Amino acid sequence: MSSLALPHVTFLGGHPRRTSETSGLTAVLDRSGIELRRPIRRFLRLPWPTLRGLDIRTPSLLTMALDGHGLRDDGAYLDLHLDHGVCRLHVPGTPGPELRERLAAWAADEAGPPEPLPAMPPPPPREVRDPVDVVRISLDIWRAAGAGRESVPDRSTLAYRLSVAEDHRLGGRFAEAVALLEPLAAGAAAAFGPLDTDALAVRNALGQAHLAAGQVDDGLDVLREVAAAAEHAQGADGDLTLVVRNNLAIGYQHAGHYAQAIELHERNLRHSERKHGPRSRQTVGRRNNLAATLALAGYRRRAIERYWEVLDALSADAHHDPLAVTARQNLAILHNPSWQP
Repeated sequence: MSSLALPHVTFLGGHPRRTSETSGLTAVLDRSGIELRRPIRRFLRLPWPTLRGLDIRTPSLLTMALDGHGLRDDGAYLDLHLDHGVCRLHVPGTPGPELRERLAAWAADEAGPPEPLPAMPPPPPREVRDPVDVVRISLDIWRAAGAGRESVPDRSTLAYRLSVAEDHRLGGRFAEAVALLEPLAAGAAAAFGPLDTDALAVRNALGQAHLAAGQVDDGLDVLREVAAAAEHAQGADGDLTLVVRNNLAIGYQHAGHYAQAIELHERNLRHSERKHGPRSRQTVGRRNNLAATLALAGYRRRAIERYWEVLDALSADAHHDPLAVTARQNLAILHNPSWQP
């Protein structure tokens, strides 16, 4: 087991048991966590499971002027988020990008060869307690299919039925969701045209319902068709195209087909950057999705790089933005060499 030592570190506070600034420390990263050492004895130990986030920044002049934590004008600062505060360290002589690279290289080398997360198993069968349950479930599926077969007089009716199907899916009633969406997709296409945005949205929901039900091949087939239709109708960077392509990538990810999932996420990111810009919230969210898939595929170092891009794309005042919080959390997880997908 190897470790990474960062000498001449200054502790700037933020820990419940250590509040005063302390210099002359060495930060040692190993499989168990991050330890701050004095020349003779331990100063503070932070096990990986206690970390809720990790961030590395090069302090700017404005940051140093506004921040009250004693930042220096060289090196970088390392923030380790805990349940009760943020433990801040100053690492001299190493700019932020270089420190990020050192930590990522150490974590990837220490973790060893990548091991992707296996394909997601199908959901467990719905619990049926007695014959009455069987009858009730059968009636619910029959009613859902009947609602889906009714004519679609207007878009508000279509939106209502789509929301009912989504409620079925989120509630784990996958058979009801599929039973409603299959005929509703045909009805929406007949009412508004097969390339209509709302009609395609219904088919997108159908694909997701199939995936949630564990019917992976059916779900992927539907989403591939919808992605091609949306691209034909709206272009490669149309808003619906971007959404459906993302859902198709997630479907491939759940199936364990990581190469296809990563290729689609990367393509989606390129189109999102072209249409919305590299720092738009839509683009940052899609970069986050790519990072998550890379992590689950076992590509730890590439995932770390993408999560740094997520943080760098967000504005400095977006500290509590959900995307920033998620990126910091996942960076803490990915720098733990013991973590596996």
